[in-house]
Amino acid sequence: MKSFKFTKAENKKTLKKDAFEWVLTIFIALTISILLKSTAFAMVQVKGSSMENTLLNGQKLFENRLIYNFEGPKRGDIIIFNKEEKSNGILSNITSELKETYNNIIGYQDDNILIKRVIGIPGDRIDIKDGYVYVNGVKQDEYYAKGKTYPYVKGNGYPNALTFPLVVPKGKVFVLGDNREISLDSRIIGFVDYKQIEGKVLYRIWPFDKIGSVYNNSRY
Repeated sequence: MKSFKFTKAENKKTLKKDAFEWVLTIFIALTISILLKSTAFAMVQVKGSSMENTLLNGQKLFENRLIYNFEGPKRGDIIIFNKEEKSNGILSNITSELKETYNNIIGYQDDNILIKRVIGIPGDRIDIKDGYVYVNGVKQDEYYAKGKTYPYVKGNGYPNALTFPLVVPKGKVFVLGDNREISLDSRIIGFVDYKQIEGKVLYRIWPFDKIGSVYNNSRY
């Protein structure tokens, strides 16, 4: 049998070729990801159980990233936001996209990206008493009852770190997770600035048997 021996030059050439192919693969992956994940719409994945039973861990959502350029968040909107960073324009958004895409490739999950429901908008007076939420003095009908179309709350809500009642400042929203007893939300992190909001959740697109609006399919 004939044996083959590789010279140092051949080995070096092979390593260079492998490195080039690896870099090219990463570049193509980044390019495709950024093209698919446009500045207008994006697909996001639910992490954790803070939005049960409306949204479950691992479900995939369709997000509108432009809507709040034309209108402010509304009560009941389910939003995606970064609890640490604020958007500072196009360059900042591109940098965030690259960072997020890289994290997705290596399998890293950014704990700063949260999905919550808007409960209060600027000027609203928010109160939490006996496990129930009050907005401008009106007790919110959030729990399941016979004949109710859009129930979404799981568990009882408590004030946690905040002192109630409070008024939502201009340019900010008050958010809560639907799974009130375990959610990291405005009761702990405070109000969410408009500039922290990345977009609004429109539809659930995975799993296939749960495809549809996240507002009217909240009880399983």
